[in-house]
Amino acid sequence: MTTGLRIDNGVVAAALQRVLQSRTFARSERLRCFLKFVVEMEQLGLAHQLKGYTIGIDVFSRDEGFDPGTDPLVRVQAGKLRKLLNLFYAEEGRSEPLRIRIPLGAYVPIYELAGAQRTLKSDFATEGGLHDMSTLVHKAKGGTDGPVRGLPQLFIIPAARTEDRSAIFLNAIRLWEHRLWAVGFAALSERPPGIAEKADPLHFELEVAQQDQSALRISLRHLRSGTELLDENRTIAAPDDVLKLGASANEFAGANLTIPGRIYQFCHASGLSTSAMLCLDATYRYSLDRSDAAYARARQHQKEWPGLERGGDVIADIPHLLAMTGTHG
Repeated sequence: MTTGLRIDNGVVAAALQRVLQSRTFARSERLRCFLKFVVEMEQLGLAHQLKGYTIGIDVFSRDEGFDPGTDPLVRVQAGKLRKLLNLFYAEEGRSEPLRIRIPLGAYVPIYELAGAQRTLKSDFATEGGLHDMSTLVHKAKGGTDGPVRGLPQLFIIPAARTEDRSAIFLNAIRLWEHRLWAVGFAALSERPPGIAEKADPLHFELEVAQQDQSALRISLRHLRSGTELLDENRTIAAPDDVLKLGASANEFAGANLTIPGRIYQFCHASGLSTSAMLCLDATYRYSLDRSDAAYARARQHQKEWPGLERGGDVIADIPHLLAMTGTHG
């Protein structure tokens, strides 16, 4: 859980010195300089300057022509720094009361209290900087487990018989409920009755039936139009092995219920994508492709997502992005 508590600078400075003077970091002058620079900049209120370009010049002595988009130096060294910090806190620093972390996709440090499920950040890092996606999901749901407004909702039709392999497949799909960023699971009681044209444009329906002893028949439909999204591969093998059937369900969820999946592809092609969906899509693309163009696109969409609490930088982690919106349906 994130918290808005202000961190005492002296506590952070002492924690930093213990890391820098440790045996774990003794042989890595370059990573010591990297860590010292980002922590001290954040403590001075200059976290917004912690970019690949700045770090490349100020820490690694690159010239002004340095391009972090083509030269991976800073990203590579940040990965090494994360690993060395993890090693320090797993061994030599396992009793440290305050831990310094460099989150993936970011250079702004965060601070964790050992033994507590919370992360401490400076005011800027909480409101701006590069954040992680898990906080986003939570806040978009208003701190609850409810659906995120503006994202597709999926109704799962129960299997005809609980002993069918279709029931096992659907149970495996339901296990994805708290792992999905892009699509929410809606209760059947909320499914609109009657005329399909009156259904919400972001409502979808999943139905799985056991075709025979060795196969399942799957339907993934857009409720309002009745469009079947699975134009092929609607029949899959139904092995006796429960784990293999679960693996098939995982593959289905990845191909259909995620940001690159068929539901989003359908919405984009049909003009149904909301600002939330476009923002998640752009942020996901930036998480994969750290180019300037991907950054600009993600930044623009994050500006256009109503209710998103943000500072001056792109939020690179999707769950954190969702958690920061504070919107829930």
